[in-house]
This record gives sequence, C-alpha cells and structure tokens, in this order.
Amino acid sequence: MDTGRFIESINKKRESAWQEMYRKYYPAMCNYASKIVKDDISAEDIVQDCFIKIWDSGTQFPDVPSLVGYLYRTIYTRALNSIRDKGIAQALYEKWGDAVLDGQDDEVILELAVEEDVVNKFYEAIDKLSEQQRQVLFMSMEGAKVKDIAEQLGISENSVKTQKKRAYAFVRNELGESLAMLIFILFS
Repeated sequence: MDTGRFIESINKKRESAWQEMYRKYYPAMCNYASKIVKDDISAEDIVQDCFIKIWDSGTQFPDVPSLVGYLYRTIYTRALNSIRDKGIAQALYEKWGDAVLDGQDDEVILELAVEEDVVNKFYEAIDKLSEQQRQVLFMSMEGAKVKDIAEQLGISENSVKTQKKRAYAFVRNELGESLAMLIFILFS
C-alpha cells in the first residue's frame, strides 16, 4: 500500500490500514515505551492505550511522518505520566504502611486515607479531560511556561492558555473549589 493511500485509510479508520499500522509500529512503540518505564507489560499497556485513543479521537494526519511523530509524542507523555503516577501511589502506600506499622493513632491513619481518596478523585477528574488538556495541565503543574508548553506540544500559546483555563475549571467543578486548590498546591 502506498503511503498516500495508507494515511488516507488511517484517517478514515479502515481496519486493514489500522492492522497494518499496528503490525508496523506496535513493536517499535513498545520498545520505546519500555525504555522509558522500564517495564514491558506497562509499556504494552501504554502503547495499546495510545492506539485506542487515536482511534477514538478525530485526529487526522497529513502524512506518515506526522502519524509517527504523534505516536512517539503521545507515548512519551503517557509513559512519563505513568512513572509519575506510580511514584505518587508508591509514596502514599509507603506513608500508609509506615503509619500502620508505627502504630500511629486512628486520626493519622484517617488523614492518610482521606489524602489517598483525594488524590484518587483528582486522577478520576483528570482522566475525563482531553489528552491535550491533560498534557497542558500536568506540564503547568510541573512549572513549565506557556511558551515552552506550546513549543513542546506544537500548538499556539493562546491554545495552551485556553486548554489550561478549561482544565483548571473542569477540575475545580469536579472536585469543588477548595479541594481542587489543595490538590494544585500539593502537586505544584
């Protein structure tokens, strides 16, 4: 299949082209993700999730290099998010386990349980955002400047500002103003 017809078939969600894309790019993408997350099973999950997200989205690709670039950027972002999420979860579990093992009182254990619940609610809200809003939100929370985010994601600075504003508003709406502010302070 020539590249023009291939990318047209990808954009039109033709199953044969998607099977070809999977066959052609899946192993390389898994290898790339595995180098980042250092776990083959997690890498496969990340890549499969990316393929599904592309299928579910309305993203159109003008050519094969833009498709491949999109795959690499999406997998890179999701792999980093996976590492970050595992680190946060691990820290919570360690705090929780230490509190239980140290025989701390019920009040401390309750605080840890509430903290874990709040973090879980935050990630549930984040999962409802679009991929771009999620990327902008996390990059902003990590201290990245609007200009840097725009360059890294290949979008305008105004788009970054709009996506950031919408993401923050959505999270505040989902969690409530005070809880959302607490989360943003904790993660910043």
